[in-house]
This record gives sequence, C-alpha cells and structure tokens, in this order.
Amino acid sequence: MLLNLPSITVTRVEEQNGNDYPIYAVPNTEPQFCLECLGTAFYGHGTKTHLYMDTPIHGRRVGVLLERKRYKCRGCSKTFSQDCSDINDNHRATNRLVEYVENNALDRTFTSVADEIGVTEGTVRKIVGSYIEKLEEKYQFESPEILGIDEVHLNRKMRLVFTNIGENTILDLISSRKKQTVINALYRFKSLKKIKYVTMDMWRPYRDAVSAVLPLAVIVIDKFHVVKMANEAVEKGRKDLRGQMTKDEVKQLKKDRFLMLRRRRDLDASQEFLLSSWTENYPLLHDLYHAKERFYGIWDSNLTRKQAETTYLDWKDSIPTSIRGYFADLEKAIENWHTEVFNYFDHKLTNDYTESANNHIKSIARQGRGYSFEVLRAKVLFTNAKHKIKKKSFKSGIQEDVLGYG
Repeated sequence: MLLNLPSITVTRVEEQNGNDYPIYAVPNTEPQFCLECLGTAFYGHGTKTHLYMDTPIHGRRVGVLLERKRYKCRGCSKTFSQDCSDINDNHRATNRLVEYVENNALDRTFTSVADEIGVTEGTVRKIVGSYIEKLEEKYQFESPEILGIDEVHLNRKMRLVFTNIGENTILDLISSRKKQTVINALYRFKSLKKIKYVTMDMWRPYRDAVSAVLPLAVIVIDKFHVVKMANEAVEKGRKDLRGQMTKDEVKQLKKDRFLMLRRRRDLDASQEFLLSSWTENYPLLHDLYHAKERFYGIWDSNLTRKQAETTYLDWKDSIPTSIRGYFADLEKAIENWHTEVFNYFDHKLTNDYTESANNHIKSIARQGRGYSFEVLRAKVLFTNAKHKIKKKSFKSGIQEDVLGYG
C-alpha cells in the first residue's frame, strides 16, 4: 500500500486488530549539510523510529513508524535527523493529517477527531491552537448596517457577542463586556460609518461605548428586555402574596407562576377559567396581571413613537397604588433609557437573532466541556460543532520499544 507521500518510502505494512494500519517507512533523501550551522562535515549517529499519524485509509487509522537516520555535526556538535518534507515534527503527524485536523476539529468535538485518527486530544488542541492563530490573521470584521450587542455566560464569565441583525450572522465573540473592551471591539470593524443602528439591552457600558465610537448610530433597546421587566414585577408581587398565605391557600394556586406570566392570548379555555378564579379572589393578582397585559399591549401595537410614549404615560398613571412599587424598577429603567427604548417604535428592530445566537453558542460550549474561550470563539465564528463516537486508541497496539519509548 502506498502512502503517496513523495519524501517517504514504505518498507512494510502490518494489519493490526482490524482497525489500524501500522506502516513502516524511511525518508527518501540524505542531508547535504548540517541543519544548524550549514556545515558539511557530519557523521552517522544511529537511527530513531517515531510514530507519525497520517489520515485514515479505508476507514482505518494510519500510523507511520518512520525510521530516520541521525547525524552529528563535527563543526557545531549538534545532532539532527533526516529531513522529511511530508512530516510535521511539531505535531508528530504528516502535514496532510494536520490539514485534516484543521478542516474537521472546529466542526466537531476534539475527542471525536482524536479518536478517529488515533492521536490524543491534546495533539488536536495543539494543532487547532496554531490553526486559530492563522484564521485570526485572515478574519475580516465586516461592518453591518444593524449591529446586535448582547452577552452570553461562558466559562463562568459574561462574554460580549456581536451579531449582524440584517444578515443573521455572528460577527464576534469577545472575552469581556467591559466598556473599554466593547470600545476596542467596535474599532475592529472596517467601516464604522456603515453601522446605522445598534440593538442592545439596558447595559450602560454598551451605550457608553457605542456613543463614543458610533455617535451617529441609533441605539434601540431590545423590546424583549423591556417587557420582561413587567413579568419580573408580577413575580415580585406573586411571591409577596404567597408569603402571606396559609399552606392550604398556596395549594389552591398551583402553577400560578406559569399562568400569571403567560399572555392572555395564549391561554386555553381551562387556563383562562383558572386564572380568572384567582384574579377574582385575589385583587393583587388581578391588578398585577392586567397591568402586565396592558404594558405588553403597547409593544404589540403599531403605534407611532409619539402615540406609544403617550400610551405609556397613561399606563403608568393607571397603575393602582397597591402594586406601583412592584413596577418601580421598570419605570426607573424607562426613565433612564427613554430615548433608546422608544426608538423601537421608529425602527421596529429587535435583538431576537442575537438571543438565538447565544443559544447556539451555549450548545457549542456544552458539546465541548473544558474548551478554552479562544477555542469556543473559533468554533462559533468559523464553523459548527457536532458529536461523534469515541474509538479505542491506536497506540494501544504498538509496542513501546518499537517507538523508542522503552
């Protein structure tokens, strides 16, 4: 069987365990000079056999046991081995196997690739680490018209996510969401003037960074981050009420959280009947639920900005005194972010895709526990991750003395 590697000659092939091909080979060329000092005075210094993994053949993993002559230079006293252009000594693999790992490891788990080709996961990590550096040098930060900014929790830390809302693509995943980090990340885009709109949640460092780097861009607060604060207000009131009730009364409110947070339009007949019985018996639940629904109604409407602002003020004035405290955080947030919040009614932009992207990022993180942030980032930006089945190690059948380890 030929390896089709020009710098290597196969001496013999053995079949082992039906899963692997151990292939014995030698380099084709002899050195003409010392690789260290370029001197021509050197002499033989024994041989050494090392295992270099190659790409699978016929579904079987291939290990090349390469016997290389060693030499010692009379001039600089350095030892060196026969050169072999098809071999990558840094990774103990053929160059085409390194390329195979580069083309597959970001699309799959490192373990699955390692098991397929018969190397350790550490070797795959090392190859991918070098590959990521090359990819980073080539990566172009194209400027979107609509930039989405959000965060995702990875490796016990909040990470910054940039998305192209118009094209539904992930642009970048950044180690931190601190203001200066966001500013530095924004400056990586090729054409800042192209960015017209920025969607985000109510995180002040985002607004400060965007205002500093993109002063002409329109900031739109994602409406889902606004309306969820109404649900949070309902939750506060519901928990307070339950804390004042007896155990028997609490039992009568089974699944009350689910129904109180659900939109009325999404309730079936039995759910609406149950919710109505609660709101009739507990005025607090009645006021909380209807205040929440009226607030949602503003964001579901086709109101103009001016109409929405007026409707919001009317809604705020209509909140019963008994529950006003529960909506205090919501009112404060809209007061602090009024312009950006009501920009939604001018442009109807949301960060919905970014939220979906965050779920995709989390799924990649779950598939490869223990990955560094840099690896996770590369998997997110450059490809998708998949799971494969683990196989037994190639090395388990190779005697250590043949490999020169004994």
